Amino acid sequence: MEQAQSLAAVQRRVQRLITDPDGVELALAASGDGDGAQLAALLSDGGLLAPARLAVYANAYFVRIHDCLREDFGALASVLGEAVFHDLVKTYLMLHPPSRASLRHVGAKLTEHLRTEPFAAMFSKRCAHAADLADLEWAITEAFYAQDAPAIGPEALASIPLDAWAELRLDLTPSLRIIRCAWPVHRVRGHFDEQVAPPPGGARSIFTEPTQIRVWRNEERVCYRSTSPLEADALELAAAGDSFAAICDRVAESVADADAPRVSAELLASWFAVGLVVGRHRRESRANESRLQAAR
Repeated sequence: MEQAQSLAAVQRRVQRLITDPDGVELALAASGDGDGAQLAALLSDGGLLAPARLAVYANAYFVRIHDCLREDFGALASVLGEAVFHDLVKTYLMLHPPSRASLRHVGAKLTEHLRTEPFAAMFSKRCAHAADLADLEWAITEAFYAQDAPAIGPEALASIPLDAWAELRLDLTPSLRIIRCAWPVHRVRGHFDEQVAPPPGGARSIFTEPTQIRVWRNEERVCYRSTSPLEADALELAAAGDSFAAICDRVAESVADADAPRVSAELLASWFAVGLVVGRHRRESRANESRLQAAR
C-alpha cells in the first residue's frame, strides 16, 4: 500500500510539473526544487537531466492541446494568424487549464475568455469579431457532439386534431444552438469551410451587423446559417417547450395578423425540411452507441 501511495504521489507531482503553464523550470523553482535534485531522485536516468526530460512531455502536452483548439477554432486561427493564435492559446490555458480528462471540452471557455478577460483585449484589437467567431465555432463543435435524435417528417402532424394544435409542443434536435452576434461571422467561417480566399481586405472587411445564426446537425453534417430575429425567437420558444400558440403569438408581434398563420406554418415547414424537429425518444449519443455495439 505504501508503495502504491508513493507511486501516486510521484504521478501527481509529475502531472503538475508537466501541465504547469509557466513551464517545468519555474514550476520546479516554485516547489522548492529549483535544481531538480529531488525530481532526479524519483526518475531513472534517461540520458537527460530530469527537468529537461519533463520539459519534453510538457511541450508535447501544450502542442496537443494547441492542435485540438486549432481544429475546433480553425477560422479563428486563420484570421488571427499562427503566431497570434499560439499566444491566445497560451494565455487561455494559463487562466483556464483543462479540468477534464477529455480534450473534447478544452475550448469551452474560450469565447468567455475573449469577451471578459482584460488581458485578452489584445486579440480583439487584432480581430474585433474574434469572440463572436469563437462563439460560432464552439457551437459547431457542440452540435457535432450533441446527442442523437431521429428527425421526423411533417406527416407526423397529420393525426393531430385541429383543436390540439394550440397546445402542440415540438421536440427540436439536441444539437440546435442559436448564436446572437454583433458580427456576421458565419461569412468568415463559410470562407474557411469552402477553403476560398476571403474577400478583399480579408476578414476585417466585414462590418458590424446584428446577426442570428442557427447551428444544428442534420444526420452527420453540422450546418449553420443566418436567420431572422423572428425565427431565432421562435426556435428559442420551441426549444424551451413553449406551445405552438406561443410561437404564433410571437410571430404576430412582427407581421400583420392576417399573415401570422401563414408565416408560422412556413417556419414550421422549414424546420421539418432541415431535420430540426425530432421524435420524443432520443437515442444514446453516437459515441455511446458505438461503445455499446463494440461491447456486443
